[in-house]
Amino acid sequence: MQIHYALFLAHPASNPPFNIELGLDEGKTHILENCLHIPDGVRRIESFVKENQAVLLPHFTLVYPIYMEAMGTSAENTMLQIAWLIKDEADAKKWVFDRVGGLTGKKPQDFVIDR
Repeated sequence: MQIHYALFLAHPASNPPFNIELGLDEGKTHILENCLHIPDGVRRIESFVKENQAVLLPHFTLVYPIYMEAMGTSAENTMLQIAWLIKDEADAKKWVFDRVGGLTGKKPQDFVIDR
């Protein structure tokens, strides 16, 4: 099993826990439920990899959506803080970080690269 991306479904207007969608080969996904915070989510990804003998591909990307409904509200700053927390984790692990939704034109499936 190969993992292409981890989509953090942490809406800035809600409180944890949140889910992470792992993007697998052939468009399949797996959901890691009830993550308590960003570092917990990263630990859960690493545990899933180890327990399932999965492979994080070289282009493995931590992904966080741009929630357009948060723009111009008090949740906008929270969304940016969450994005930075995820990017910091990606940088520390030498993984890629990217955004989807909003005006990016990207969706999670764009990170599934069949080689």
